[in-house]
Amino acid sequence: MPVPPPFTEQDLLDAAGDKSYGRGEGYLDAVANLTEEDPGYVTAVVYGNDTYAVVLEYGADGLTGDCDCPYGEQGYFCKHCVAVGLVFLRSATAHPVEAAQATTFDLRAYLASLDPHELVDLLDEAARSDPDLRRRLALRAARTDGGAGPDITSIREHLGRALRTYGYLDRRGAHAYAEAVADIAETLRELYEGGHHVAVIDLSARALSLIGRALDGIDDSDGGITEEGEALAELHAEACAAASPDPAELADWLLTFQLANHNWPELAIRDYTEPLGETGITHYAARLRAVQEDRAGSHDEHRWLIQHLREDLAKIRKDTDAQVEALADDLTHGYAYLRIAQVLTAADRDAEALDWAERGFTEHPNESRLADYLTQRYGATGRDADTLRIRWQQFRNQPSIAFHTQVLKAARAIGEHDHYHAETLRLLRDAAGQRPTGTWAARVLIDVLLAEEHFDQAWEAAETFGANRDHWLRLADACQTTRPAEALAIYLREAAALIEKTGNDAYTRAADLLARARDVSRASNREPEWQEHFTNLRTEHHRKRNLTAELTRRGLI
Repeated sequence: MPVPPPFTEQDLLDAAGDKSYGRGEGYLDAVANLTEEDPGYVTAVVYGNDTYAVVLEYGADGLTGDCDCPYGEQGYFCKHCVAVGLVFLRSATAHPVEAAQATTFDLRAYLASLDPHELVDLLDEAARSDPDLRRRLALRAARTDGGAGPDITSIREHLGRALRTYGYLDRRGAHAYAEAVADIAETLRELYEGGHHVAVIDLSARALSLIGRALDGIDDSDGGITEEGEALAELHAEACAAASPDPAELADWLLTFQLANHNWPELAIRDYTEPLGETGITHYAARLRAVQEDRAGSHDEHRWLIQHLREDLAKIRKDTDAQVEALADDLTHGYAYLRIAQVLTAADRDAEALDWAERGFTEHPNESRLADYLTQRYGATGRDADTLRIRWQQFRNQPSIAFHTQVLKAARAIGEHDHYHAETLRLLRDAAGQRPTGTWAARVLIDVLLAEEHFDQAWEAAETFGANRDHWLRLADACQTTRPAEALAIYLREAAALIEKTGNDAYTRAADLLARARDVSRASNREPEWQEHFTNLRTEHHRKRNLTAELTRRGLI
């Protein structure tokens, strides 16, 4: 008696969605090496832009798919999974399995029944053809060394082989590398739990250094390597705390590692305060000061890093002046002034903080975070006129609807709303008239007038200074009753432009505009005008079936 397939085409559709399912139907001829060696699993390869490995798993929990294509690696049931599922189902239909043959194979029971020598031979054979399995077995062997305890030398050699890279690694290579990092982290954690703290310090430090150098040539965009590597960074700090190495030697190693300027990992001195102690921290500070003096005046890539390390050191020492000194090393950007003000505020040195913030805003008037800090401080002490001064300067330097709102709020607090409202509009109109730099000011002017529901003024501004597509559509929406003919013309014009672009998203937006145009035409007794345009449009684009479907869905046909 034939056994029904374990899943259906509807299951594939539910898992993938319409788009991936439809694309998968076009990949049936690209499926190869399809097997069902174990109940519940179907494997295959699919040839596309690359060769992709696919695994389908089915059972009581439903159907899942795994593919190493970029879309599949994000966790989606991709078109390749669909193709494999469809080929499997159609093969099963052509060659139905008899019920008597559909038995469940217990692999664990079979392995348990083997003689130990047979099992060793099987594992050895598998490890020869599977580098990942061989790596895991080699690490397990080195942990115990035949019951004599961990073979630290073998682990160190294996670590070097596994984490040293040759050439560029793509995302697939990055996944394999991340697995190697995870295996090594697990091995070193076991060593740590066994009390081998000194060995863990050496091995984890070596691993972190190798990973840091390798990452420059790896596509770790998924973050798998850095995520697995965090366990190694934490383990190194724990082992240092447990083993109490020489504080000066640890300080030297830590600073050298930090100055290597790896993109990852970023080891922080705060994680080593216990094993360093005051002796180690003092030694670290002296070494860091020497490095700073040696590179004084230089503008190499280490300048920011040294500043960052100085700031971290000052934090653990709770030295506010040293933090300020470190941050003040580079005042070429407004954020540095803000950071200094925040540090001083946290230390209850409010007057100094405000002085730094004001100096910073004078030097960098476009730093909005400094402006926010200052206005918050001014507001807390009733300095409303100063708040208005800051907000007005912001608006003049960088006109925007947000800054316009803030100016009027500050002006209202001192009874100057009407004056500054007129001044902001005057400034925007003057700036909008300057070509070609006035485009942005014109957009802000229209935004302001629309927000204040001065629709006629906004329309006049658009006609005078020009407007973009979004503004014209917003104006049409606002003026459907007062300017129906102009609104209708805008909707029809923009719908036609979208249809020319083609694409389902463009068709959806075009249909929405045509529906709005129809509503305006009905309300203003211009329906024949709309109907004529719509008929011409349908005639011109009658071959675009997706457009016709969208128009039908909107009730326009």
